[in-house]
Amino acid sequence: MRRRFRWMSVAVLAIAVVATGGAVAMAAPVDVTLYLSVDGRDDATGAPDSPLRTLNGARDRLAQTNSETATILVRPGTYRETTMVDWSGVPQSKVSIRRASGTERPVFDGSQVTGKAQYWVDTHGGPALDVWGMLVRNYQTGGLRLDTDGNHVRNMIFEKIGNRHKPGGPGYAAVHMLGSSDNSVVNNVFRDLENDDCGGCVHALYIANDSDGSLIADNRIFDVIGDPIRLRNGTDGNVISGNEFSRSGGRGENRAFVSFWIFRDTEVCGSGNLVENNRYDGRRYDGSAGQPIAGSGAEPGLARCPSAITESGNVKT
Repeated sequence: MRRRFRWMSVAVLAIAVVATGGAVAMAAPVDVTLYLSVDGRDDATGAPDSPLRTLNGARDRLAQTNSETATILVRPGTYRETTMVDWSGVPQSKVSIRRASGTERPVFDGSQVTGKAQYWVDTHGGPALDVWGMLVRNYQTGGLRLDTDGNHVRNMIFEKIGNRHKPGGPGYAAVHMLGSSDNSVVNNVFRDLENDDCGGCVHALYIANDSDGSLIADNRIFDVIGDPIRLRNGTDGNVISGNEFSRSGGRGENRAFVSFWIFRDTEVCGSGNLVENNRYDGRRYDGSAGQPIAGSGAEPGLARCPSAITESGNVKT
């Protein structure tokens, strides 16, 4: 069963009055705010004058709290973690990670990350994430791996994802949804997402395994060696609207800027996915013409899902 999150907006300490006997009880704080700085230390408090150094350090600090939500404000600079940030085990239902107000865009560089899975962050059954205003680059496997609902990805730049930029295993996606629904991915840039090995495996967004009802809107997506947006296996009701696609995807009649694929005979076709009002230049990753806006494909011997995607109002530029 998918998790549904209770979203809170008041960032104050709540005081609850117990009706019986008039006793006063202190409720869990609604929000905790932590600061990150390239000059910080992970044994610091996370206060404005005592910032932490890494997202892993912030995750560890949040695991010691009992707040409903949390905000991590990231100051400018280039952050280089050595392991993927795994958000399992924190008590929060929502964590916001965003650029500190009025500052330059922080950079998260994955060139030093080790381990089998080399995403930037993985929700891993933990909180919904709200990420805003940063640049993520040089990660081998991907940027965000999402398996919770209600995530928001806004005003981000994802670049140089895949084993062309960080050798090793294949890259999969800048935003990888696996059983993750009701998300919004809006006003981001995806570029230079490239594998040398398993070229067709890497995407801007990979939306799979019953990932339903998300909005993918107003993004710029270019120079992606795989299909920029790939949907798969029972994924329904997603809206892909107002995006700009250029120079992406491979050759073949089943390749497209937005595609729905079946890889096993146990997988099911999706329905109700709408691709509308997007702009695309029809160029494949190699620069050749003929890339359609939407399509359906399957592994040899399996049936395709041509009705999984409906097109409307798309414009070839």
